[in-house]
Amino acid sequence: MSALTLTLIALTLLALALFETNSGLSQRLRPRASLPTATAHPRKFSEIDALLEVPDFASLIAFAVAAGESLETGLRIAVQRSAGLLSQEFGSVVLNVDHGSIMQVELERLGRESGSSQVQELAIKLALASANGSAISELLNDYVQSSIQEVKATLLERAGKNETKMMIPLVFVILPITVLFAVYPSLTILQNSFL
Repeated sequence: MSALTLTLIALTLLALALFETNSGLSQRLRPRASLPTATAHPRKFSEIDALLEVPDFASLIAFAVAAGESLETGLRIAVQRSAGLLSQEFGSVVLNVDHGSIMQVELERLGRESGSSQVQELAIKLALASANGSAISELLNDYVQSSIQEVKATLLERAGKNETKMMIPLVFVILPITVLFAVYPSLTILQNSFL
């Protein structure tokens, strides 16, 4: 390989590494200095965004609760350690609890008002578990496993759709060129033999 090729590969890898550190899971799980402020109109996010954030966020709560922390403290830890839109939703719950509201009431409100079914399910499960006094860590572990399976199924479905889209250039561009490369030498030989 030439020096220019190696330099281009190194620059490409550096750009990918810089891009990776500025997005994805590293952005969502980096510590933050303070809790988010409650906004009147929180940003809405798509179902796939919520679906991808829920397992990580619920795992953080489950780890904190399994370590002996209360649900409220577990939520605080998860909100402080994550930076996604889900963290903002639950950050408003923690902020309202700080201002005197009841945790169960705030979780039920989030379950009713959230635009995402995954956020609704997590908030309602947490509210019911805290009201009934059931084991929150077991409930969260089961919920994390089911949400991971849902993420896998959704990603497989999207990959299947993308695979079909990738067939279009293959059929209409690459296959005809391949046929031309295979047939053209034979046609030239046949044409030269008749002359």
